[in-house]
Amino acid sequence: MGKYLVRANYNGSGFQGMVSNPSDRDQAIRGVTSALGISVDALYFSPSTGEAIMIVDSDPDKNARLMMVVLSSGTFSGGSMIDLLEMADMTQAMKDSGALIGSYKPTTG
Repeated sequence: MGKYLVRANYNGSGFQGMVSNPSDRDQAIRGVTSALGISVDALYFSPSTGEAIMIVDSDPDKNARLMMVVLSSGTFSGGSMIDLLEMADMTQAMKDSGALIGSYKPTTG
């Protein structure tokens, strides 16, 4: 499993539901993520962008399921899941990539 930054944009219907029936969205979000085997490290709401934002431990298959469930609810206009690397992993990727430079042969016209 890896770390992901999850962003989901509420639409007008989502905001209408929150204003008409205020509730702790943390419980709803953690319920569906838990059912999918996704661990939530952090959960936030951004008033300036109208987004639910999370840091999760997940994988691509679970991410696909989460996005289908969330976006089919009709209360979001879109979302994204951005993979995250810790700096130690990124440093190793830099080293590995440096060792491979020159091994790729691009096509020529």
